[in-house]
Amino acid sequence: MAAADKYRMFHGRTPQRQSEVDFHVPKQLVYLGEAVAVEYKCRKVNGGGTGKTEVFRHEFESPVKLCMDERSGRQLYIIGNKLIVTEAGIEK
Repeated sequence: MAAADKYRMFHGRTPQRQSEVDFHVPKQLVYLGEAVAVEYKCRKVNGGGTGKTEVFRHEFESPVKLCMDERSGRQLYIIGNKLIVTEAGIEK
C-alpha cells in the first residue's frame, strides 16, 4: 500500500502534500528502554477523531522496546510484536 493510501486510512482524508525524507535502513538497533506509551498530536477523522487537532495517547499493555538507529540516533523505533496501526489508530 502506498504512503498516501496509508495516510488516508489513518487520517480519513487525502494528504495535502507529500515530501521526501532521508531514511537510513539500520543494520543494528540500539536498545534504549521499554516504551510505556506513545502520544501524538494530529487532525484525523478516523479512530475517534473529530477532524480537529487533538492529542492521542496509547499506553502499551505488553512490553514494547524503544530503540534508535546505530548510525545517527535520529530515527526511533517502537518494536512490539502486538502493535498494529489501523484506521482506528495504534492498537496493541
